[in-house]
Amino acid sequence: MIRILSLTFLLVLSTISCKKNSDGEEVPEYVTDRELAPTLKSESPVVGLNKESEELVKGWKEYQDFNELIVQYREITKADALLNSNELEELAQYLKDSIRVEKLDIPAVRMRLNVLHNEAKRLSDMSTIPTITDEEVQAENNNVLDAFAALNIKINDLGNQERINRELAKFDEMPLVEYDSLMVEYDTLTAKTDVMTTSEKDTLKASEKVEPKKIVKQVN
Repeated sequence: MIRILSLTFLLVLSTISCKKNSDGEEVPEYVTDRELAPTLKSESPVVGLNKESEELVKGWKEYQDFNELIVQYREITKADALLNSNELEELAQYLKDSIRVEKLDIPAVRMRLNVLHNEAKRLSDMSTIPTITDEEVQAENNNVLDAFAALNIKINDLGNQERINRELAKFDEMPLVEYDSLMVEYDTLTAKTDVMTTSEKDTLKASEKVEPKKIVKQVN
């Protein structure tokens, strides 16, 4: 009987101890896969638009939409890069097919838009490959950002050219000072005459003097 009571007492103590440990134990915080995932960062600086170029493309909606999404790719996880790649490729397609700024509708800009769309499409294709590595996604992500930077550099060049043209136009609008060519010639001749009369006056008078001729008598 005493043995049974002892076993029962030990069992009760064990239960109480386990309950206390259970109540005092902190629930571990599990880190999500997204937090553990490495971040893909751009290896080269991303070139933006200058003030003149921003004014040039402010009405180009497709550019604004693409720029809003591509900014996220400057620092992004592999999962997010692949997850949003289809949308990025679609926006690149819209951007290529909708050059709404007449000054930008030139071969140099169209070529860069084609390159940008091709790089975005390659990144989108990677989302269908289960065995794609972080390094491969990182490399293609940099290619997309570099292609967009090349586009912005060209737009900046055109924006600067637009500013220079405006400044030159201001000079063309300035009134020109016109001179009467006949009056200038007359004044020049008058000045020359004055100089000659003052400096050569004595010379001219001296040359005009005629010495009397000597008469030589002939002796027969």
